[in-house]
Amino acid sequence: MIRLLAILVFCCPLAFPAVVQGVVLDDETGYPLARTVVSLVPLPGTQAGTASLRTGERGAFSILSVRPGWYVLRASRKGFADGEAGQVRAGRPGLPFEITADKPSDFHQIRLKRLAALAGSVVDDNGVGIPDWPVSVYSARKPIRRLLEAKTDDRGDFRIGGLEPGAYVVRSSPGTLEDDSGLLPTWYKYGTALESAETIRLRLGETRRDVTIRPVAGRLIKLSGTFTSPFPATLMLVTDTGRRLIANGGGGNVTPWEAAAVPPGPVELIAEGQGCGSYNRFIVEKDAMGYRIACSPVYPISVEWRGLDARSGLAYPVFARRVDLDGTGPSKMLKAGDSLGPGRWELAAQLPLGAYLAGVSSQMNGEAGTRNDGWFGLTLGNMVRLVFTGSKNGGTISGGVTTQGRPVAGASVFVELFDPVTRERQQLRSVRCDPQGRFSVVGLTPGTYRLVSSFDFDPDDPFAMERGQSLSVKEGEQATVSLEMLLQ
Repeated sequence: MIRLLAILVFCCPLAFPAVVQGVVLDDETGYPLARTVVSLVPLPGTQAGTASLRTGERGAFSILSVRPGWYVLRASRKGFADGEAGQVRAGRPGLPFEITADKPSDFHQIRLKRLAALAGSVVDDNGVGIPDWPVSVYSARKPIRRLLEAKTDDRGDFRIGGLEPGAYVVRSSPGTLEDDSGLLPTWYKYGTALESAETIRLRLGETRRDVTIRPVAGRLIKLSGTFTSPFPATLMLVTDTGRRLIANGGGGNVTPWEAAAVPPGPVELIAEGQGCGSYNRFIVEKDAMGYRIACSPVYPISVEWRGLDARSGLAYPVFARRVDLDGTGPSKMLKAGDSLGPGRWELAAQLPLGAYLAGVSSQMNGEAGTRNDGWFGLTLGNMVRLVFTGSKNGGTISGGVTTQGRPVAGASVFVELFDPVTRERQQLRSVRCDPQGRFSVVGLTPGTYRLVSSFDFDPDDPFAMERGQSLSVKEGEQATVSLEMLLQ
């Protein structure tokens, strides 16, 4: 019996689950990157879930018991751009690979590149560095958004890292010097007006080191007034260079407040408390006093759905993020009974597969939200009644990717919704093909789309989609397209 078993094992070797292993390295130094998250992601059609783990002290990893199929291997670490095994260059899609029961796994090396950075100085009129001075980085694409802030060191130097590849503008904050003379917020490289700001384009791993800002001297503004709130609440003053707490209130008491060194231009006064809030936005050009700010009651939001099965309430997940002068806040998923304080918000919804969100509007003021890459912006008051308009009949684009007549397994397909008149991008998304080179994008808003398939696609290149195929998608339409892989 034992002899027969040995013959069976020899003739029919046991199929052991595959192992995917490799190492993650710093692309610049070649040093191993410990504690990096590595994920094995199956392509569409592979019956497996995503497996994730962290690399060890030497940057090595081993993913056990991998089912046969096609996969993409990804790595992610703070301060570095995400990377994929087999990518043409940093920041590009990686090459998929196949795991079979009778084929040993290859050893994968993933090299991660650091994110970009800006470095420079803030100097006075004599070229001497100004210590402890705030500097902010903004997105260059309008409407610009404040992204990050840092302060200069004792020599007036600063460094701001963790920046994705793209275009940015930089500005110093307002403030007063030792003799109480004021400095206005000043753009690199020429002055106080946004039109004078010089755009800085950054690549992965690049540090731009020559950003020297010479703040413009000028008179800053002083504001004052009173703050009243029935509940414990705070009053924030927000400009496009930052925010600061100027008052705490509660119990119905009248609290005086004062804010000095305010730069001329738009200002927001935002009161927030448990069950109350207020929002005031205005332009200041000179000293002003007597502002009376009250934290008024706010009420739970009311949501109505149109064009979908659900009629009211949070039947689908709704997400909100606040947009103030100093930038966009974190997003949060709303729960029943939640309220949104007065001010500018962006909203989005997670709809069933195949559906799309056409718009968001406010019943209280009749405003229709403007779309920003899937988010809809609205100015809300103390009572919020939202109408989400969608459709279960989103468009679909399906097709295949080939090169020289052969399908490309796991090809990356980039799909852009754009305005054919202004040529502005409204939304960009990407999908992976299955092992047979087939793809499908569902839940599309009616409009004009461009598609490109490439393993060397740069989303920040304004001309990257010019070589793509264009087509219009109507409500519920199922469009098909054949793409030729672009070989860079």
